[in-house]
Amino acid sequence: MTTTTHSGCPADTPGTIARHAAGDFRTTYAHLRREHPVYHDHDLDLWVVSRHRDIDEVLRDRHRAFTPAHSYDPIQPTDPEAARIYSSVQDVPVAASTDPPAHTRYRDALTAVWPTSAIQLAPWHSHVEQRALHAAQALAARPDRVGELTAHYARPLTARIMSDLIGIAPEDELCVISGSSGMADLLWSFQSAADQQRCAQSVVDLWKLCTRLVAERRGQPQDDLTTRWISYRDDAGVPLTDAEIASTLMEVLTTNAETLALLTTTTLQHLLTGSGYRHLAQHPDQAPAAIEETLRLDPPLIGWLRTTTRPVTLAGTDLPQGARVLLLMHSAAHDETHGVHATHTFDHRRGDTPPTLNFGAGIHYCPGTQYTRLVARHAVAALTRTLPGLTLTSQTPAPRPTNLILRRSTRLHVTW
Repeated sequence: MTTTTHSGCPADTPGTIARHAAGDFRTTYAHLRREHPVYHDHDLDLWVVSRHRDIDEVLRDRHRAFTPAHSYDPIQPTDPEAARIYSSVQDVPVAASTDPPAHTRYRDALTAVWPTSAIQLAPWHSHVEQRALHAAQALAARPDRVGELTAHYARPLTARIMSDLIGIAPEDELCVISGSSGMADLLWSFQSAADQQRCAQSVVDLWKLCTRLVAERRGQPQDDLTTRWISYRDDAGVPLTDAEIASTLMEVLTTNAETLALLTTTTLQHLLTGSGYRHLAQHPDQAPAAIEETLRLDPPLIGWLRTTTRPVTLAGTDLPQGARVLLLMHSAAHDETHGVHATHTFDHRRGDTPPTLNFGAGIHYCPGTQYTRLVARHAVAALTRTLPGLTLTSQTPAPRPTNLILRRSTRLHVTW
């Protein structure tokens, strides 16, 4: 299949995909789905995939033509000093970046301990609800009656709940927040050498925290998930090594701490921009629907990466072996085949929300899906209940940071 570009075409305009998290995505994604569903971005050396059915095919990967092995390789040239710092953790394997049989071993251990189902999460409902309520009350107690929802609410709340599960001390939560954010920026943003070095160090610091925690729990077990991973045995009776447990902790922390806070703040931003927030304050039972609408309209995870294991044809386009593929998850959510009414409007009361690919598909489907939804809905509901009169200090959103994989929230300044 060959495609023809023209002047102004997104597929032939340098920087279009590099900036897709920061700008108005709607016309770009629609054009790509219609005219260039699979094409090569020369600046990034990435093959870009924009249609739902093609992304779903890659994620399910029934013929083992794609691998996640290079998903955590930086997308920009890395500063030599940053690369030296990051080298100690760059090759740490995790479930999201491995193929079977290594993936099977990591995923089995992950799902055996992590609360992946409603039944496993049931004992945590009250705890999560109370943590969210306390965080909302702490925000409400600020004497100046102003705040920023990412820094003063969503990030500390989601990090605290995650730390409760894993067994991380409160004084180490900043390391979790900075390490998770630093990894997202180091791998998928476009940064100066100094910023790359700073982010690389924050990732290394988080890895050291994970390895230290495993060593501490070896000597002093606690009622937390880290201790349970130490006690875990596979079907053959083989335990995880300390490095495998630390890498599992690293994956859980980095995939949840950043994206969960983004999901929370983005939902609140859309609710506060219109009348949705006041409506939700009166109908807190609709918080789950608001989370689903954000996952459809404006999800935190807007892209993901795969690499071809052999020459493959996708949507009529031939990709060579070793081609790095960018899956535009955000575009897939707006695919015309979904038949969603007013697809670019945030409406948490809509009844036509399509299935989402934001948690993946196939063997790499995210085991934290239920947990993510639980925490996000309690975070949103607690804030509307505690501060029903919350408003944005400005209705004009600031530009979003550039990131290839995450649609980062802008600073969300509020008053009450």
